[in-house]
Amino acid sequence: MMNNLIVRFTLLFSPLFAKLGVNTTQFEIVLRTKLLMDDRRPLTSFGNKPKKESNYSSWINFLLLAVMGGVLLLFLFSVNKPYLSYTIYFGVFMAMLCLTLIADFSVLLLDSRDNFIILPTPVNDRTLTVTRIVHIGISVFKQALGLALPGFIFTLLTKTAIGGVIFVLQVSIATVLCVLLVNMFYLIAMHFLPVKRFKDIVAYLQIVFSILIFALYYTMPSILESAMVQQIDFASTYWLWFTPSAWIGALQELGAGDFSVLALSLSALALITPFIALWLITGRFSSGFNVMLAGLPTEDNVREEKVVAHEQVAFGHKLARAVTRSPLESAGFEFVWALTGRTREFKIKVYPSMAYVPVYFFFMFFVRNKGQGAVSFVERWQMILDQHTYLFIFYFSLFTLLTVFQFITQSEKYKAAWVYFVAPIQQPGLLMSGVLKAAFIKFYMPFMLVFTALGLSFIGYPVLNDILLSTAVGGIAAVLICLFTVTGYPFSQPLKKTEGRFIANLILIGLISAIGFGHYLAVKYEWLVWLLAGLFSGVFFLLLHYFKKESWEKAEFKE
Repeated sequence: MMNNLIVRFTLLFSPLFAKLGVNTTQFEIVLRTKLLMDDRRPLTSFGNKPKKESNYSSWINFLLLAVMGGVLLLFLFSVNKPYLSYTIYFGVFMAMLCLTLIADFSVLLLDSRDNFIILPTPVNDRTLTVTRIVHIGISVFKQALGLALPGFIFTLLTKTAIGGVIFVLQVSIATVLCVLLVNMFYLIAMHFLPVKRFKDIVAYLQIVFSILIFALYYTMPSILESAMVQQIDFASTYWLWFTPSAWIGALQELGAGDFSVLALSLSALALITPFIALWLITGRFSSGFNVMLAGLPTEDNVREEKVVAHEQVAFGHKLARAVTRSPLESAGFEFVWALTGRTREFKIKVYPSMAYVPVYFFFMFFVRNKGQGAVSFVERWQMILDQHTYLFIFYFSLFTLLTVFQFITQSEKYKAAWVYFVAPIQQPGLLMSGVLKAAFIKFYMPFMLVFTALGLSFIGYPVLNDILLSTAVGGIAAVLICLFTVTGYPFSQPLKKTEGRFIANLILIGLISAIGFGHYLAVKYEWLVWLLAGLFSGVFFLLLHYFKKESWEKAEFKE
């Protein structure tokens, strides 16, 4: 019923689509089919077996988005100038929607199933392009509704009913701009990049956006409360006039009775920009779109992948020869080293957690300013050195290993793991030892190398024992995390949630925190830190020795 109403509403714009060269009959059939397929996609359980459809999942998603929309009200409350507050609000609103497009709907835009279903039929480029845009737009509008609801209620209560109507128009324009601008970016990039390379770029964009959101979470309250933001004069801040959120915010000024040249000009831009973007996409950038989709599995992409894979394998092979002592251990090392660099979903889940470490450390010690008064950057840095609080980042970076080992066993193509169970693996502990060393060296040791370089530059040689002790503790933590949280061979299990390991993770976090606090207490005694570094290093090699003898009976093949 809901899809039928959505399609009927969309078909009201058929005359416009027809002028753009779209076959409206084909458009309706393809759109109805895509929406029907979306509704029939079942929810999944913690494993890989499908679970029956839920009638409440869409409402739960709507409520979660409404909560996020409530957080966006911070921008309307904190800034004392309405024009500027709505400009910032819609800027963040559009950024979140664009992030949703990049993170969740790149698969829809680059859906290779169309190669086998739609492309053999006489569907032209513009019809297929517009159908994809509308399909993604419908999904985004469903999310925009929940995200904008708190802002709509706030505007309705603080302004008149006209303000509420204008807010609905603003949300519609912002959503249309997000859909069209991101698709324009996609289509332009696909003209100049191979589709496989483009998918990799999209994956890295997801990582960058995740890091930016994490950083904004800590910095935005301080930024909004700063005098710099509160004293901005919109009329004299010319660079703001070029932002789409300022155009959309100007509509609210019209509703408040501001008919200045600036407000009228920016409001006009807000109204005409979506149509200009739609004309550019359908008229300029959609040519050859079907051909690009048909070229997804081209020979050039395969050849390029082989070259990159060869370079990765060569570097991993050299490291494996240096840190492993048996062919089976070396095989585990090289396998994990190569797969973690190629698997797109693994990188999207793990790489942001690595960037959170320096981001969180920087904003915790240099941005947060509670109870310290006006303290300069140099003074804060000296406080960190004097109080040895830099040890915090040494141990905080260990939490990255929890994320690595949480996802290192999961894969969309987990059924290929049958090779583990037919190969003559006599000592699975040796294989997993190689896995452990690869994950530890690739995802933890880069932190320690950077910390060593920075420590020697700013602190001097006394920091070496702190580095050695932290590294030894990291090795012990890696062994314990792998023993108690990993339940299978690398990339051998379906994508699933990990509630069952919550207690184990909590205990490991507590243990790491306790050791880190003990290190902080002992840092004043250099001899004690050296002694602990040697002791923990011995414990690490002892644990690694017994780890190699682990039978790994808990690793089972998931059918």
